[in-house]
Amino acid sequence: MILALGHSARDTFQILHDAGVYMEAKPFSIGFRIEHPQSLIDRARLGPHAGNPLIGAADYRLVHHAKNGRSVYSFCMCPGGTVVAATSEPNRVVTNGMSQYSRNERNANAGIVVGIDPKDYPDSPLAGIDLQRSLESKAFELGGSSYEAPGQLVGDFLAGKASTQFGSVIPSYKPGVHLTDLSTCLPDYAIAAIREALPEFEKTIPGFAMHDAVLTGVETRTSSPLQIKRGLDFQSINIQGLYPAGEGAGYAGGIMSAGIDGIKVAEALALDLIQ
Repeated sequence: MILALGHSARDTFQILHDAGVYMEAKPFSIGFRIEHPQSLIDRARLGPHAGNPLIGAADYRLVHHAKNGRSVYSFCMCPGGTVVAATSEPNRVVTNGMSQYSRNERNANAGIVVGIDPKDYPDSPLAGIDLQRSLESKAFELGGSSYEAPGQLVGDFLAGKASTQFGSVIPSYKPGVHLTDLSTCLPDYAIAAIREALPEFEKTIPGFAMHDAVLTGVETRTSSPLQIKRGLDFQSINIQGLYPAGEGAGYAGGIMSAGIDGIKVAEALALDLIQ
Protein backbone atom coordinates (compact mmCIF):
# COMPACT_ATOMS: atom_id res chain seq x y z
CA MET A 1 0.00 0.00 0.00
CA ILE A 2 1.28 3.45 -0.96
CA LEU A 3 0.12 5.89 1.71
CA ALA A 4 0.10 9.26 -0.09
CA LEU A 5 -1.59 11.57 2.41
CA GLY A 6 -2.01 15.31 2.37
CA HIS A 7 -0.55 17.29 5.26
CA SER A 8 -4.05 17.94 6.68
CA ALA A 9 -5.28 14.32 6.80
CA ARG A 10 -5.75 14.54 10.55
CA ASP A 11 -8.41 11.86 10.85
CA THR A 12 -6.19 9.39 8.99
CA PHE A 13 -3.16 10.31 11.10
CA GLN A 14 -5.20 9.47 14.20
CA ILE A 15 -6.35 6.13 12.76
CA LEU A 16 -2.80 5.18 11.78
CA HIS A 17 -1.47 6.16 15.20
CA ASP A 18 -4.16 4.15 16.96
CA ALA A 19 -3.32 1.16 14.75
CA GLY A 20 0.32 1.30 15.85
CA VAL A 21 1.99 2.72 12.74
CA TYR A 22 5.17 4.34 14.02
CA MET A 23 5.39 8.11 13.55
CA GLU A 24 7.17 11.06 15.13
CA ALA A 25 6.45 14.77 15.49
CA LYS A 26 8.53 16.94 13.12
CA PRO A 27 9.28 20.65 12.67
CA PHE A 28 6.90 22.89 10.74
CA SER A 29 6.12 26.61 10.69
CA ILE A 30 3.36 29.00 11.73
CA GLY A 31 2.60 32.60 10.86
CA PHE A 32 0.46 34.92 8.75
CA ARG A 33 -0.17 35.85 5.13
CA ILE A 34 1.07 39.29 4.09
CA GLU A 35 -0.34 41.27 1.17
CA HIS A 36 1.22 44.20 -0.71
CA PRO A 37 0.40 45.89 -4.01
CA GLN A 38 2.05 43.76 -6.69
CA SER A 39 3.30 47.02 -8.25
CA LEU A 40 5.37 47.70 -5.11
CA ILE A 41 7.06 44.30 -5.33
CA ASP A 42 7.66 44.78 -9.07
CA ARG A 43 9.37 48.15 -8.53
CA ALA A 44 11.54 46.83 -5.71
CA ARG A 45 12.62 43.71 -7.58
CA LEU A 46 12.67 44.82 -11.22
CA GLY A 47 13.41 48.54 -11.06
CA PRO A 48 12.93 50.20 -14.46
CA HIS A 49 11.70 46.90 -15.92
CA ALA A 50 8.68 46.76 -13.59
CA GLY A 51 5.50 46.17 -15.54
CA ASN A 52 7.25 44.67 -18.57
CA PRO A 53 4.80 42.03 -19.87
CA LEU A 54 7.68 39.83 -21.02
CA ILE A 55 8.90 39.56 -17.41
CA GLY A 56 5.57 39.46 -15.60
CA ALA A 57 4.95 39.77 -11.88
CA ALA A 58 8.00 39.68 -9.59
CA ASP A 59 8.39 37.38 -6.62
CA TYR A 60 10.69 37.27 -3.59
CA ARG A 61 12.28 34.98 -1.04
CA LEU A 62 13.21 36.38 2.36
CA VAL A 63 14.67 35.02 5.58
CA HIS A 64 15.66 36.54 8.91
CA HIS A 65 17.26 34.92 11.95
CA ALA A 66 15.71 36.62 14.98
CA LYS A 67 17.43 37.39 18.26
CA ASN A 68 15.26 34.86 20.09
CA GLY A 69 16.71 32.06 17.96
CA ARG A 70 13.75 31.72 15.61
CA SER A 71 13.97 31.82 11.83
CA VAL A 72 11.36 33.89 9.98
CA TYR A 73 10.96 33.37 6.25
CA SER A 74 8.64 33.94 3.33
CA PHE A 75 6.73 30.85 2.26
CA CYS A 76 4.68 30.03 -0.84
CA MET A 77 5.02 33.50 -2.35
CA CYS A 78 2.17 34.16 -4.81
CA PRO A 79 2.79 36.98 -7.32
CA GLY A 80 -0.37 38.69 -8.47
CA GLY A 81 -2.35 36.19 -6.41
CA THR A 82 -4.96 35.83 -3.70
CA VAL A 83 -5.11 34.68 -0.10
CA VAL A 84 -7.45 31.70 0.11
CA ALA A 85 -9.32 29.83 2.83
CA ALA A 86 -7.80 26.44 3.65
CA THR A 87 -9.61 25.26 6.75
CA SER A 88 -10.63 21.61 6.86
CA GLU A 89 -12.49 21.50 10.18
CA PRO A 90 -15.47 23.39 11.65
CA ASN A 91 -14.92 26.58 13.68
CA ARG A 92 -11.32 27.04 12.58
CA VAL A 93 -9.65 29.48 10.17
CA VAL A 94 -6.56 28.72 8.08
CA THR A 95 -5.02 30.78 5.28
CA ASN A 96 -3.10 29.76 2.20
CA GLY A 97 -2.14 31.51 -1.04
CA MET A 98 -2.36 30.92 -4.76
CA SER A 99 -1.74 32.59 -8.11
CA GLN A 100 -3.62 32.06 -11.33
CA TYR A 101 -1.51 31.32 -14.41
CA SER A 102 -1.85 34.98 -15.46
CA ARG A 103 -0.51 36.29 -12.12
CA ASN A 104 -2.35 39.54 -12.75
CA GLU A 105 -4.31 40.13 -9.54
CA ARG A 106 -3.71 43.43 -7.76
CA ASN A 107 -1.93 42.06 -4.67
CA ALA A 108 1.15 39.98 -4.02
CA ASN A 109 0.97 37.67 -1.02
CA ALA A 110 3.22 35.30 0.87
CA GLY A 111 3.30 33.43 4.12
CA ILE A 112 5.53 35.07 6.72
CA VAL A 113 6.19 32.15 9.01
CA VAL A 114 8.29 31.15 12.01
CA GLY A 115 9.94 27.77 12.35
CA ILE A 116 8.95 25.62 15.32
CA ASP A 117 9.89 22.09 16.31
CA PRO A 118 8.71 19.39 18.73
CA LYS A 119 10.44 20.97 21.71
CA ASP A 120 7.81 23.74 21.51
CA TYR A 121 4.93 21.41 22.39
CA PRO A 122 4.33 18.16 24.31
CA ASP A 123 6.27 15.08 23.25
CA SER A 124 3.66 13.21 21.25
CA PRO A 125 3.45 12.34 17.54
CA LEU A 126 0.11 14.15 17.26
CA ALA A 127 0.97 17.14 19.46
CA GLY A 128 1.73 19.35 16.46
CA ILE A 129 -1.82 18.81 15.23
CA ASP A 130 -3.14 19.86 18.64
CA LEU A 131 -1.11 23.08 18.41
CA GLN A 132 -2.38 23.77 14.89
CA ARG A 133 -5.96 23.27 15.99
CA SER A 134 -5.60 25.61 18.96
CA LEU A 135 -4.18 28.39 16.77
CA GLU A 136 -6.83 27.88 14.09
CA SER A 137 -9.61 28.00 16.70
CA LYS A 138 -8.18 31.23 18.09
CA ALA A 139 -8.11 32.70 14.58
CA PHE A 140 -11.76 31.75 14.13
CA GLU A 141 -12.67 33.59 17.33
CA LEU A 142 -10.59 36.68 16.49
CA GLY A 143 -12.19 36.79 13.06
CA GLY A 144 -15.62 37.14 14.64
CA SER A 145 -16.58 33.44 14.58
CA SER A 146 -18.00 33.87 11.08
CA TYR A 147 -15.16 32.30 9.04
CA GLU A 148 -13.78 35.74 8.28
CA ALA A 149 -10.04 35.76 8.94
CA PRO A 150 -8.46 38.01 11.56
CA GLY A 151 -6.27 40.71 10.06
CA GLN A 152 -4.14 43.70 10.97
CA LEU A 153 -2.24 46.43 9.15
CA VAL A 154 1.51 45.92 9.30
CA GLY A 155 2.04 49.38 10.80
CA ASP A 156 -0.40 48.65 13.62
CA PHE A 157 1.08 45.19 14.16
CA LEU A 158 4.53 46.71 14.61
CA ALA A 159 3.11 49.40 16.92
CA GLY A 160 1.18 46.86 18.98
CA LYS A 161 -2.29 48.28 18.47
CA ALA A 162 -5.45 46.90 16.90
CA SER A 163 -6.39 47.98 13.38
CA THR A 164 -9.77 49.54 12.69
CA GLN A 165 -9.68 50.55 9.02
CA PHE A 166 -8.03 49.34 5.82
CA GLY A 167 -5.74 51.64 3.88
CA SER A 168 -4.49 51.34 0.32
CA VAL A 169 -4.27 47.52 0.41
CA ILE A 170 -7.60 45.71 0.29
CA PRO A 171 -7.17 42.06 1.35
CA SER A 172 -8.23 39.34 -1.07
CA TYR A 173 -9.31 36.66 1.44
CA LYS A 174 -12.90 35.48 1.14
CA PRO A 175 -15.35 35.61 2.86
CA GLY A 176 -13.55 38.61 4.33
CA VAL A 177 -11.01 39.94 6.83
CA HIS A 178 -11.98 41.18 10.29
CA LEU A 179 -9.53 43.78 11.57
CA THR A 180 -8.24 43.15 15.08
CA ASP A 181 -5.00 42.72 17.05
CA LEU A 182 -3.10 39.64 15.88
CA SER A 183 -0.68 39.59 18.81
CA THR A 184 -2.73 36.93 20.61
CA CYS A 185 -3.10 34.78 17.49
CA LEU A 186 0.32 33.08 17.76
CA PRO A 187 2.73 32.25 20.60
CA ASP A 188 4.69 35.22 21.95
CA TYR A 189 7.98 33.99 20.48
CA ALA A 190 6.46 33.91 16.99
CA ILE A 191 4.96 37.41 17.31
CA ALA A 192 8.29 38.81 18.55
CA ALA A 193 10.24 37.18 15.72
CA ILE A 194 7.86 38.45 13.01
CA ARG A 195 7.90 41.97 14.47
CA GLU A 196 11.68 41.92 14.29
CA ALA A 197 11.77 40.45 10.79
CA LEU A 198 9.42 42.81 8.94
CA PRO A 199 11.68 45.92 9.25
CA GLU A 200 14.63 43.75 8.19
CA PHE A 201 12.74 42.62 5.09
CA GLU A 202 12.13 46.31 4.37
CA LYS A 203 15.87 46.69 3.78
CA THR A 204 15.69 44.21 0.92
CA ILE A 205 12.29 45.25 -0.47
CA PRO A 206 11.56 48.95 0.17
CA GLY A 207 7.95 49.26 1.23
CA PHE A 208 7.68 45.75 2.63
CA ALA A 209 6.89 47.11 6.10
CA MET A 210 4.53 49.78 4.73
CA HIS A 211 1.82 50.74 7.19
CA ASP A 212 -1.07 49.71 4.91
CA ALA A 213 0.19 46.20 4.06
CA VAL A 214 -2.17 43.61 5.50
CA LEU A 215 -1.42 40.57 7.67
CA THR A 216 -4.07 37.84 7.64
CA GLY A 217 -4.08 34.92 10.08
CA VAL A 218 -3.31 32.17 10.49
CA GLU A 219 -0.91 30.12 8.38
CA THR A 220 -0.44 26.73 10.06
CA ARG A 221 -0.28 24.21 7.22
CA THR A 222 3.20 24.92 5.85
CA SER A 223 4.08 21.23 6.05
CA SER A 224 3.05 18.08 7.85
CA PRO A 225 3.49 18.27 11.65
CA LEU A 226 4.54 14.62 11.77
CA GLN A 227 6.55 12.02 9.89
CA ILE A 228 5.58 8.40 9.35
CA LYS A 229 9.00 6.83 9.67
CA ARG A 230 10.28 4.61 6.88
CA GLY A 231 13.46 2.69 6.21
CA LEU A 232 15.93 2.70 3.33
CA ASP A 233 13.49 0.46 1.45
CA PHE A 234 10.87 3.27 1.71
CA GLN A 235 8.58 1.01 3.78
CA SER A 236 7.22 1.84 7.22
CA ILE A 237 9.80 0.80 9.80
CA ASN A 238 7.27 -1.39 11.63
CA ILE A 239 4.61 -2.27 9.00
CA GLN A 240 5.99 -4.24 6.07
CA GLY A 241 4.39 -3.40 2.73
CA LEU A 242 3.26 0.09 3.81
CA TYR A 243 4.94 2.88 1.80
CA PRO A 244 4.47 6.36 3.37
CA ALA A 245 4.91 8.94 0.61
CA GLY A 246 4.80 12.65 -0.04
CA GLU A 247 3.94 15.66 2.04
CA GLY A 248 1.50 14.26 4.56
CA ALA A 249 3.84 11.43 5.45
CA GLY A 250 6.52 14.02 6.18
CA TYR A 251 8.82 13.53 3.18
CA ALA A 252 8.06 16.58 1.04
CA GLY A 253 7.36 20.28 1.32
CA GLY A 254 5.36 21.17 -1.77
CA ILE A 255 4.15 19.99 -5.15
CA MET A 256 7.53 19.35 -6.77
CA SER A 257 9.18 17.58 -3.84
CA ALA A 258 6.05 15.47 -3.30
CA GLY A 259 6.13 14.41 -6.95
CA ILE A 260 9.81 13.48 -6.70
CA ASP A 261 9.16 11.47 -3.54
CA GLY A 262 6.33 9.67 -5.34
CA ILE A 263 8.76 8.63 -8.07
CA LYS A 264 11.20 7.30 -5.46
CA VAL A 265 8.47 5.31 -3.71
CA ALA A 266 7.19 3.86 -6.99
CA GLU A 267 10.70 2.75 -7.92
CA ALA A 268 11.21 1.18 -4.48
CA LEU A 269 7.90 -0.69 -4.74
CA ALA A 270 8.71 -1.92 -8.26
CA LEU A 271 12.13 -3.12 -7.09
CA ASP A 272 10.56 -4.96 -4.17
CA LEU A 273 8.08 -6.72 -6.48
CA ILE A 274 10.86 -7.74 -8.87
CA GLN A 275 12.97 -9.15 -6.06
